[in-house]
Amino acid sequence: MNKIKTGDVVVKKELESFIVPLSNEEYAQLETNIINEGCRDPLIFWKTNEGLVLIDGHNRLKICTEHNIPYKSKELPFENEEEARLWMLNNQLGRRNLTPDQLSYYRGLKYHSLKHQRGGYENVQSKGQKEPSTSEKLAADFKVSESTIKRDAKFTQGLDIIGKSNPALKLKILKGEIKVNKSDIRLLSEGDEKLIASIKNEADLYNKAKIIKDNLLNEVETTLNQIKEKQVEEAQEYFKSTEPIFQEKDDQVNRIKGKIISAINRAINKRDIEAIDELRKLIERLESLLFS
Repeated sequence: MNKIKTGDVVVKKELESFIVPLSNEEYAQLETNIINEGCRDPLIFWKTNEGLVLIDGHNRLKICTEHNIPYKSKELPFENEEEARLWMLNNQLGRRNLTPDQLSYYRGLKYHSLKHQRGGYENVQSKGQKEPSTSEKLAADFKVSESTIKRDAKFTQGLDIIGKSNPALKLKILKGEIKVNKSDIRLLSEGDEKLIASIKNEADLYNKAKIIKDNLLNEVETTLNQIKEKQVEEAQEYFKSTEPIFQEKDDQVNRIKGKIISAINRAINKRDIEAIDELRKLIERLESLLFS
């Protein structure tokens, strides 16, 4: 353990932001404990060219500095900042007082962090065998489903989107001071950049998530309609090529009825002018068939 002067400590905001702040009650309790018992756990530092970068113990450092309380320190060697971030994530995930939302957030952070490290776990071995994907590996590590890890990743991404324009709202969500639907936060990762550029409050988050949800449903519906129309058209072409010379009258009526419905759908959904012409001819055929 080493003694460190306060002026030698480097606090990086981008690393500090990895740690969810304590609630007011938790901070007050920690402050009371340190004042009464001293700072028992060492602060963790990373020695760099910039100085000693604080990795763990941000709250303890603040309290010790304010009350002039000595603290112990420990240096850990890291190759780069990404390695330091991963250690911080693992350290936070190892704590027992995380809320479900905080746990999801840190799992998602770890997922994104590992994905950026040479493709995460998705590397091909020399024998040609593919290692488990990042989501599969983390699912096994945390004993949850792979889909849970993927949802966590979107939750983290959504919260970071909120944090860009409204860091206070992001912290309130993580600290449990306000309750919002996690699915709304996950939907932000699917949104248009202009739409999600600024999240003002909980109501704004809800409204923008609804817009994204509606847009996604519309896209799905359009795709399904296109698939359905293509299948109908292919079926019609098949029946045309196999249409017998003589058919029962009811069969012919049903055949024309199906073609009329298809033409109406194309005319309305695709604004297809040729479908209108086809519809007129089909109605004439139907009229001739029914009343001849």
